[in-house]
Amino acid sequence: MSRVRRVLDWLRPADLKLVSQLAAVGILLTLFLKIGHEVGELDTDGFDRSILLALRDTPDDPVGSEAFQAGVMHVSAMGSGAVTGLIVLIATLYFALAGRWRYALLMLATAIGTLFAMELLKSIYARPRPTVVTAFDPPGGLSFPSGHSMISMALYLTLGVLVAQTQKRRRLKIYVVATAASLALLIGISRMYLGVHYPTDVLAGWTAGATWALICGVVIGRIGRNRIEGDQAPDATAAT
Repeated sequence: MSRVRRVLDWLRPADLKLVSQLAAVGILLTLFLKIGHEVGELDTDGFDRSILLALRDTPDDPVGSEAFQAGVMHVSAMGSGAVTGLIVLIATLYFALAGRWRYALLMLATAIGTLFAMELLKSIYARPRPTVVTAFDPPGGLSFPSGHSMISMALYLTLGVLVAQTQKRRRLKIYVVATAASLALLIGISRMYLGVHYPTDVLAGWTAGATWALICGVVIGRIGRNRIEGDQAPDATAAT
């Protein structure tokens, strides 16, 4: 116990933050691999079917009125490539014009990396779309992980954290991040409701999106920290 305490005393707060971030990445990555393994072994079929059917009066008819169903489709659209791409463009240009190059780079890295990772993971797992219920406006392509869930979790969570850093009050920081995370959760739930993804597709999408967003944040944060430390280091040529 005393050794652990000495190590913690030796580490700087920034180092402790990095350790906690890497631990979170490890936990999220392990969770994703666990979900992927269970899906590959067909161990989640009963769970997936029960959730999808619970959201339907009949396999062809989702619960709720037509107005509610239309509202869910609008929520789902907030995770589409068109909407998220526009948000990335607006946010990146804003951060660049404001001189926040790290923020702009983080937005681009999160968006582009998520897109490539999503396509790679879909090709690896090659899971077909759900057939247990009739999907609304059925999309093409593969099902695992959910692209809407993955993109929205990575993008909105990253943007929420960046906006939260501009706030001084703790409750505002919590509100902004919680709102961003809640939006990503709603988008994922909408994909299940519409019958275009299994629940495990959505869970994997959330997990993968959060993992990539955290990795990008760690990398960009370390780049910025190294630059600051380099600027603050004594100039050897001036000393001589």
